[in-house]
Amino acid sequence: MENFLTDNKDILFHLEHLDLARVISLKEDNFEQAKQFAHAPKDTSDAMESYRMVLSIIGEISGEFIAPNAQAVDEAGPTLENNIVTLNPATQKAWDMLSKADMMGFAMPRKYGGLNMPNTILTIASEIIARADGSFLNLGLQQDNAGTINKFASEDQKDRYLPKLCSGEWDSSMVLTEPDAGSDLQAVNLKATQDSDGQWRLNGVKRFITNGKGTLALVLARSEEKAKGARGLSFFLYKRDDKMIIRRLEHKLGIHGSATCEMQFNNAPAELLGERKRGITKYTLWLMYNARLGVAAQGVGIAEAAYREADLYAAKRIQFG
Repeated sequence: MENFLTDNKDILFHLEHLDLARVISLKEDNFEQAKQFAHAPKDTSDAMESYRMVLSIIGEISGEFIAPNAQAVDEAGPTLENNIVTLNPATQKAWDMLSKADMMGFAMPRKYGGLNMPNTILTIASEIIARADGSFLNLGLQQDNAGTINKFASEDQKDRYLPKLCSGEWDSSMVLTEPDAGSDLQAVNLKATQDSDGQWRLNGVKRFITNGKGTLALVLARSEEKAKGARGLSFFLYKRDDKMIIRRLEHKLGIHGSATCEMQFNNAPAELLGERKRGITKYTLWLMYNARLGVAAQGVGIAEAAYREADLYAAKRIQFG
């Protein structure tokens, strides 16, 4: 059976030599969590064994299912009809398999249904999946959105949203870019206003949004009409409803399995995450800095796949007789 963990000598070497003792102790509250959760590790050795087991499951799903279907997914991609984005059947099946294996809360606390894995192990898992299909990593196992909620949201918001993300029942998206605000996020103009009863409403267009179909979105919007630049921006939680229309799926040169959407918000209800006016300076920057770890792992995974294909081709090729 194909397993993208056990056939990778580099990853196995690092797993054997990583010194994660202090990280593990911090993540496990000095192993106090073992008293509350049946599957929490009792010591460092137990934790490392758990990490290897989880990575092996991801390696098997990646090697046996995701990779063999990657070409078909890349050729067909998702579809949009009547404001509903439908993933390629193989992509949806991979999502369901990882959800059933309890992988969607990979780095989230156990009290929300997560596995409480450290980011080092998450990055290894991301590399394995990206080797199988670079586009799937843009949808599955990305913990940045959930991590932002876990770090900055209220306890009530965490209780309502994180279990849904950890179970795989909901997917999520980071909704930042606009037609006139690409890398210059201080120019974001999507409006966030409050009703007389205090309900926040979103109005405007976002473009090039990775997995914009997600059930839950983290949205950067201008909440302070008179404040220019970053000072006028806040961060919002938006649960998908009929007040947001997906206007189109973007045509891209690659990662076709991931739906990149243009989204139109029409008085869509949302919740403020954290403090007003800190949308970029606190929340977006934290979210994006964490996402860069996943992007790096994605690049390494794709490079690993490319190297193996090139090596296989070179070994089989016959020339000049």
